[in-house]
Amino acid sequence: MNKKSGFTLAEVLVTLMIIGVIAAMTIPSLMQNTAQQEYKAGFKKAVSMLNQAVTLNYALDGEDATNFQGSNMFHMLTKRLNVMSTVGSNIIYTADGMKITVKGDTKNCVTDNNAIDGYCSVVEVDVNGPKGPNKATAGTQAVYDIFTIRIYPQRAVPENQAQSDVLYNK
Repeated sequence: MNKKSGFTLAEVLVTLMIIGVIAAMTIPSLMQNTAQQEYKAGFKKAVSMLNQAVTLNYALDGEDATNFQGSNMFHMLTKRLNVMSTVGSNIIYTADGMKITVKGDTKNCVTDNNAIDGYCSVVEVDVNGPKGPNKATAGTQAVYDIFTIRIYPQRAVPENQAQSDVLYNK
C-alpha cells in the first residue's frame, strides 16, 4: 500500500487561524511600544541638540542664554541648529523633521555664583513634526510626540519630573 504522511488541509487551516489570532492580539501593542520608543529617542535628541546650541553659542560668542529670551532665543537657535525652515518668529523646522516652538516664558533668567535662579526660555518640541499624534506627553505611561524643554543659562532640561522620567528611565 501506498501511504502518504502529512497534514490535512483542515489541520493546516486551524494552525493558521491560531497564528492569526495570536498575531492580531500582539501586533498592536508591539506597534505602540515601537512608536513610544521612537518618541523617547527623538526627545533625547532634542534635549541634546538644544544643549549643544546653548553650549556652542557660549563657546563661540561668550554669551549664555541669559541674553536670549523670546525672539532673541529664536534667532540664537536658528543660528546654531540645522534649520530647514522657519514660520513667523517662533517656529523652527530642523533638518531631521522636528518642529521647535519658542515660547515667550521666562523666569528670572540670571546666574549668581553658578546657582541657577530661573529659566531663560521654554521651547516646545514636536519630535516628528506635523505627523500625528501631535499630543503633549504628560506622563511615562503614554508617551506622545510633543515635549516641553526649559532652557537655563547654560543647559536645556525637561520641563517637569514626568518628562525627566521619560528621558532618563527606560
